[in-house]
Amino acid sequence: MADDLPTFTKDVLLVKGLKNSTLVWRLVVLAFAMVVQKPCPEPNIEPWEIPYVHYPNPKTYSREECSCHPVRYFTILSMQRSGSGWFETFLNSHPNISSNGEIFSVKVRRSNMTTITETLDTIYNLDWVSSASKNECTAAVGLKWMLNQVFMFVYRKNKVIL
Repeated sequence: MADDLPTFTKDVLLVKGLKNSTLVWRLVVLAFAMVVQKPCPEPNIEPWEIPYVHYPNPKTYSREECSCHPVRYFTILSMQRSGSGWFETFLNSHPNISSNGEIFSVKVRRSNMTTITETLDTIYNLDWVSSASKNECTAAVGLKWMLNQVFMFVYRKNKVIL
């Protein structure tokens, strides 16, 4: 029986050592997988399309379930009375498209380049709060820019009526 005791303790130590090393290897593999793993699979995006796609991180809510889905920009350039309101309503009827309307109709938002850039950053980061805001998996976000809006304000200041 005395001879069996050392072999028993040797067997126990071998099994414990094997279990500990297995746990260490599992942790190493897990850490490696977490470091190397890409958070999103490679999207099927053409190379020419890359500048028009981004992955926003809004400050007002979390896009966790949709973080791997790219968001595209768009702008509707139009004149007054051209049917752009109907087109914008048509776009907003889609659950994954947000058209934010005439955001630059307010003079403060278009007063200088800094405010224009800040406004566009807010819109394209999905932080703009409007009736068109959708906190779902937004696929496209944009706005409407009236081309002759600035000229109409200039003419009104000079008391010229078109």
